[in-house]
Amino acid sequence: MDIVLVSVSKLSKTIGEKKLFSNLDFSISEGEKLAIVGINGSGKSTLLRAILGNEETDSGQIIKNNQLKISLLDQNPIFDPKETILDHIYKGDNKLVKTIRKYEDICERMSEGEEGLDDEFTNASQEMDRLSAWDYEQQIKSILRELGVEKLERKMSELSGGMLKKVELAKSLIDESNLLILDEPTNHLDVKSILWLEDYLAGLDKAILLITHDRYFLDRIVTKILELDRGNYFLYEGNYSIYLERKVEREETLQKQEDKIKQFLKQEVKWLKRQPKARTTKQKARIDRANELQTREKREIQKDLELSVAAKRQGKTILEIHNLKKSIGDRVLINEFTYTFKAKERLGIIGPNGIGKSTLLNLMAGRLTPDSGYLKPGLNTKVGYFDQTSAELPLDRNVLEYIKDVAGEMIETESGEKISAAKMLERFLFDGKLQYTPIAKLSGGERRRLYLVQILMTGPNFLILDEPTNDLDIQTLSVLESFLDEFPGTVVIVSHDRYFLDRTAESLLIFRKEGKLDHFIGTFSSFLETDSLETENELSSMKPNSPQEMVKTIEKPKHSKQDQKKIQTLEKEIASLEGKKAILESKLSTFANDHMELNKISEEIQTIETEILYKMEEWEMFQTE
Repeated sequence: MDIVLVSVSKLSKTIGEKKLFSNLDFSISEGEKLAIVGINGSGKSTLLRAILGNEETDSGQIIKNNQLKISLLDQNPIFDPKETILDHIYKGDNKLVKTIRKYEDICERMSEGEEGLDDEFTNASQEMDRLSAWDYEQQIKSILRELGVEKLERKMSELSGGMLKKVELAKSLIDESNLLILDEPTNHLDVKSILWLEDYLAGLDKAILLITHDRYFLDRIVTKILELDRGNYFLYEGNYSIYLERKVEREETLQKQEDKIKQFLKQEVKWLKRQPKARTTKQKARIDRANELQTREKREIQKDLELSVAAKRQGKTILEIHNLKKSIGDRVLINEFTYTFKAKERLGIIGPNGIGKSTLLNLMAGRLTPDSGYLKPGLNTKVGYFDQTSAELPLDRNVLEYIKDVAGEMIETESGEKISAAKMLERFLFDGKLQYTPIAKLSGGERRRLYLVQILMTGPNFLILDEPTNDLDIQTLSVLESFLDEFPGTVVIVSHDRYFLDRTAESLLIFRKEGKLDHFIGTFSSFLETDSLETENELSSMKPNSPQEMVKTIEKPKHSKQDQKKIQTLEKEIASLEGKKAILESKLSTFANDHMELNKISEEIQTIETEILYKMEEWEMFQTE
C-alpha cells in the first residue's frame, strides 16, 4: 500500500463573504499525480499555500507524513539577483547537491589557475564517489540542457522572464523531494520545453500536486483531479478526458434531482391551496418538509457560458503588411515580412521566447513603428488587443462600474439582442456578488478575465491575443474558444498552449532565424508532426537589449536642437524607468512570504515595462525622422 504523504481533513476557508471551500477531504499518496482545477478565484492557490503552511484556514487540518519532502515551483519565485544560475540551482539543504556544488566550485577555481587545490579536489571526488553523485550530476546537467539553460555563470538579474521560469523549474525538479508542487509550470515556457517537461513528469515516480490550464498536459500527466466549484469540491479518478466525462454525468444527475424537487414543490403548492386552514400533525409535517426543500441551498448546475458581441463589419481590406522590417540594436527581429490578412482568418504565431512575436503584434496594433516597410489597415478594421500585461485597471472601481464605463449600460450581441452589462458579466463567471467587488480585491486571474471581457465588449473585428491562456482558467478558455468559433472577424494568436492553438488557429506563422517567418497551413499538432522545432530554445536564453543599450548601439541621425533635447529627455526617462524597475526587482526577495506585497511589486514592474515600451516607441519615431 502506498504511503500517504499529505492528508487533508474537513478543511474550510472563507475570505470576506466568499466561501472558497468547505469540509474539504482528500489525500496525496506516494507516486500519485493530482491536479487542482477550478475557475480563477475558486481557491486553488490558497489551497496550495495552506498545504505549504503559508496560509491559515478557518477549520480542519492538514496532516503531513514525517517522511514528506516538498519541492515547489512557485509562480513568483524569489531569488538573489546577484547569484549566478549555478549558485541558485545548487542552493538548498540537499546533501547530494551541496557535494556536487563543492566539486564544481573546486573545478572552476582550478580552471582559473588557482594552485594548492589537489587535496581538496581528491576529497571532493571521493565524496562524490561515496554518495554516487556522478549520475545525479549528469541528470542535473541533462535537465538544464533540455530546458535550454546554459552559461551557468550568468547572474540571475541578467535573465529574461522566460529563462527565470526555466531556471526555477530546473531547481524544483532536481531538489530532493517525494512531493513536487507545480503552480502553472507551463506558463511562459516555449513549446519544446513543455513537450520535454511533459515526458519527464510522465516518467517521474514522485508524487505531484499540480495547478495548470494546459489540457494536453493534464490529460497526459495526472491520475486524479480535484475540482473546486463555488465553495464545493469534487474528486475524480483519472486524467482530464475521464474528468470531463464524469463531470457531465454528475451534472446530468444533479439536474434530474433538481427537476424532481421542483416538480414535487409544484404539487405541494397545489395541495396547500386546496386544504382548509386547520391542519393535522401529519399535514404540518408535510408543510414543514416542503418549506425545507423551498429554503434549501440550491445545487446549482454549472451552466455553459456563452459570449456573443456585435463586431463592426469588415471591409475588403483587413490588414496588409509590406516588406516589414524591425530590429532591436543589432538583432533583426522581423526581416522583409509581407502578408495579407483575409476576412475571418484564424492565424497562430509561434516561436521561442524573445524572438519577436510580441513585437510583431505591437506593430500590427500600431503601438510600434517599423524600421522600414509599412502596414495598411482597412478603413473598417477595429483592433482589440489582449496583451500579456493587461493594461492597468482602475483598482478603486468595482467590476460592474468598470464595465459600464467602457461599454455602457446595455450591450448589443451579434444577433441584435440587447443585454445588460450585469448579464454579460454573469456569462463570464462574474456573479452578482463579484460584480460589486472592487477590482483591487480580485485575483490576478480574475483581473485578466475582466480585461478580456472589456476588450471583447468594445466590438473589435481584428482580435489580437498575446498568450491568452496565461493566468486564465480552463472554463474561461473553453468559453473563449467557443466565442472565437463564432467570431465574425479576424483572429491572431500568440500562444504556447497546444490545445488552445489546435482549437482556434487554422494556419501558423513560424518565426525562424534572422527574422524570417514561414507560413504553415494546418493545425498546430499537424505542424509538430512535420517540424522538429530546432529553433525553439535558441533564443530563450537571450535577454533583449535594454533601452540604454539600444540607444548606444543605434547610430543617431542629425536632428534639430529641439528634437535633440527631446531625445535626450526620453533617454533619461527610459534610464530612470529602468532604474526603478531594477530597484523593484531587487525588492522581490525581501518579501518572500508577503504575497500581497509581491503582487503589488509585480504589478508596478508591469506598469513600468509598459511605460518603457511607449517611451521607446516615441524615441524610435525621432530616430526614423
